[in-house]
Amino acid sequence: MSDAPEKGHPIQMALIVVLLIGGGWYFFKHYDIDGLDGVAIKPKADFAWEELDEPFTFTSSVEDSQASPWPVDDTGNPIEADPVIYSPSDMVRNDPVAKERIWGNPIFQRGNESGSKTNAPKRPAQFKNLRIASWALDGFGPTKLASNVCRTNLIRVVRQFDLIALQQVSSIHKDLVPRMVDAINENSLGSGGPVYDYVLGGSTGPADRGEQMVILFRPDRIRVDRTQTYTVADPDQQMLYDPLVAWFRAAQPSADRAWTFTVANVRIDLGRAPSEVALLGQLFDSIRDDGRGEDDILMAGLFQADDAYLLPTMASRSMRAAVSSTPTDVFGRHQTENIVFDAESTAEAIGRGGVYDFLRVYNLSLSEAQTVSSYLPVYAEFSALEGMPVANQATMDRAVVQQASLPSGHQSVSRY
Repeated sequence: MSDAPEKGHPIQMALIVVLLIGGGWYFFKHYDIDGLDGVAIKPKADFAWEELDEPFTFTSSVEDSQASPWPVDDTGNPIEADPVIYSPSDMVRNDPVAKERIWGNPIFQRGNESGSKTNAPKRPAQFKNLRIASWALDGFGPTKLASNVCRTNLIRVVRQFDLIALQQVSSIHKDLVPRMVDAINENSLGSGGPVYDYVLGGSTGPADRGEQMVILFRPDRIRVDRTQTYTVADPDQQMLYDPLVAWFRAAQPSADRAWTFTVANVRIDLGRAPSEVALLGQLFDSIRDDGRGEDDILMAGLFQADDAYLLPTMASRSMRAAVSSTPTDVFGRHQTENIVFDAESTAEAIGRGGVYDFLRVYNLSLSEAQTVSSYLPVYAEFSALEGMPVANQATMDRAVVQQASLPSGHQSVSRY
């Protein structure tokens, strides 16, 4: 029976260690390993979510237009809003390179020839326009949410916008809206799409067909002040469905420069349309005069009337509609959805808006589209910065003559 092999002699082991140390020293003395110079070791830290819905102070676009001017380039000319619309696949939140490419670096710097950015001149930030939409979902309930066709198309339509006001959502099942938002966000996890939060009104309308007013928004693009959200009181039931009012501001710019605005989600009952539409001017004024001093009011919803009837009824020559002379149903017959605002106070409107024809965009049949809704979403674009009368006017003038620049599936731009 042979003895077990002897372990190495201590002197031999020491010699091996010396050779390894000496060889390593020689290697690193004479050679560089590409990429290691950028490696850093840092202690682990817990990630803390930023509080997104804290109360904030609203400002007037008219009063603050001088205090917070529109950013200018090196020659002193206004930097105009970028009309390019990014697809949901571009909305990558976790990749800093992608975020800089999409949303812009807060401080643009020009480096010197050596690549150093020290002492580089600072340029103002540019922020993507906010895309505000409205969509009547035509009796959205659990059956629609359970449909793969409906859910798929609902998700990809919603993800085209930074904020979208929804009407005709059933209020019978209290978990319907949270489940809808969960479906949108779960679908975004693997694709890099945007994540949404929501503002939800209470049940309104007849007891046997109650509805909820819903506003979905991207918290990385828009913040809400939940302490200032309310449903309009209507003790005399002049409107069958109580409007939902919420206050927002753009999330990307600093708080003192961000655009602040009100969204009033309105649902007109078709059987009472003449009398309810006649109240919209009074409703608009009461929201603007509610004591908060916010002058930018976006009234979005299902108005059951076209802009030719709607705007004169609101009795203001400066009222504008996002959609003009364009049908907003899948059959191409009637215009019932819109977004209206006061052009004199809302200087942030850049003059781009219209109908998002998801039938054409996704090549759907009428029956497939009706699985989601018989209505088409409508939208308008606004600057993320508070007040921009000079650059805004230039962009608006071009929008009138550059209708062909709209992406496929977007119908005619309204002439604000």
